[in-house]
Amino acid sequence: MIDLGDAPVHRGCEIPPDLWYDVPRDVWLRPHDDGTLVLGMTDPAQTRAGKVLHILFKKVGRRIEAGQSAATIETAKWAGPFPTPVAGTVVETNADAFAADILVANRDPYGLGWLVRLQPDGWDPEAIGLITGAPAVQRYEERIDELGVSCFRCAD
Repeated sequence: MIDLGDAPVHRGCEIPPDLWYDVPRDVWLRPHDDGTLVLGMTDPAQTRAGKVLHILFKKVGRRIEAGQSAATIETAKWAGPFPTPVAGTVVETNADAFAADILVANRDPYGLGWLVRLQPDGWDPEAIGLITGAPAVQRYEERIDELGVSCFRCAD
């Protein structure tokens, strides 16, 4: 698990301020020193979707345009794409973690439950509408209230 330290919590939903967010798509991004980006679904997203039942990842080496699906997720309540807000090439998936524990994103959405690692074509987060820090926390608190979400995690 990633240590979230004192990440803000709103209605049970963790909102780590050090990540970049595509709020409308409920996707978080974590830039790494090697230039890659790790992407995952947010705590509100995993709560709204319900328990993950199946996930199909795009193949490593596949190039994906911004807005295209990096994986297809089937949950107890929903089935659909996991969109990437940036164009790039899939360099790694978290398929092994999901094979070992299909609920990994429900248990630890910001740590062990990440979905894909991309080598982006470019990284200009503000230009594509991503937010981070206090503005991201504020926007997510508003979104959580708008949707009436109260987050929970799957227990062992």
